[in-house]
Amino acid sequence: MKKTTAIIVNWNDKDVISECIQSLLNQDRPEIDIIVSDNGSNDGSIDFIREQFPSVQIIRNGENLGFGSAVNRGLSAAKGDYLIFLNSDLQLDPKCIGILARFLDSDSSVGGAIPKILYHNQRDTINSLGVLINYTGIAYPNLLGQKDPGHLEPFESACGGIFMLRREVYVAVGGFDEDLFLYHEDHDLSWRIRLAGWKLKVNTNAIMYHHYHFNKGIRKLYYSEKNRLHILLKNLNLKTLVIISPALVLIEFSQWIHAAINGWFSLKIKSYFEILSLLPRIYLKRRGLKSLRKIPDSEIIRIYQGTLAVSGIQNPLLTHILSPTLDIYWKLIRNL
Repeated sequence: MKKTTAIIVNWNDKDVISECIQSLLNQDRPEIDIIVSDNGSNDGSIDFIREQFPSVQIIRNGENLGFGSAVNRGLSAAKGDYLIFLNSDLQLDPKCIGILARFLDSDSSVGGAIPKILYHNQRDTINSLGVLINYTGIAYPNLLGQKDPGHLEPFESACGGIFMLRREVYVAVGGFDEDLFLYHEDHDLSWRIRLAGWKLKVNTNAIMYHHYHFNKGIRKLYYSEKNRLHILLKNLNLKTLVIISPALVLIEFSQWIHAAINGWFSLKIKSYFEILSLLPRIYLKRRGLKSLRKIPDSEIIRIYQGTLAVSGIQNPLLTHILSPTLDIYWKLIRNL
């Protein structure tokens, strides 16, 4: 049986991390090591973990490095053949890791497997079945807030942030991009995994429960927008970027309006300067991806969406103008 290492990222999460760790200890699959990669917590959570869960290994990063960088630090101590990365506000069903591991055992073409994520306080309601991504790079949870349909056959998806990977896959694609401090780092890792020829699957028999809170704060919007552009510039070929550029211009224009109305226009402009400062690094990353790339852009983005229907955001301009326009253009270009 292959060994599994779980890496939990903690940042002042004393109130919820106990439940997460205990759910890992309660798994029906033996040989699970648990590592907590701590991003400079000052709420007493580290002392609490040491006292309550002495078998858990703790890596202290000293400051908030973001999710991806914290996972990369945790990997330095990981010994498992399978790696599972998760935030501290999750509770795993006792069979979750075993189901995902056996799924990976059964199909060597699958590089990573993702569980079905339900709301912690509404356990018949979906938080995420993977992630839907519009071809302009905007990502959102699949089936957020809808009733759990029960069993579904595993299906291909971009990852949803909490997933199990083969160790060799994680190492081969270079782990998380540490230039992506918060948000979309899972989207980027997912993209590179599929670029290298592996599949990502959602296995709906594996279940997690999430203490979910929808965040519309401007800090999230800033990081999401900056990282969205970063990922597109890094991972898409120049030809693809040129083809989708009219849609990207439309999205940018709509984001300017949204930013101006909602008080984060200066942060939107700041995101452009951040991207400009990162262009030399992005160029080097693009060169590095040439040796990794086994799958063309057309195959990568075939599961992406033409429409844009972000759960939690109800806007008639989005629903009746922006989304249909993006979809029409997508139908025109997707086979080019």
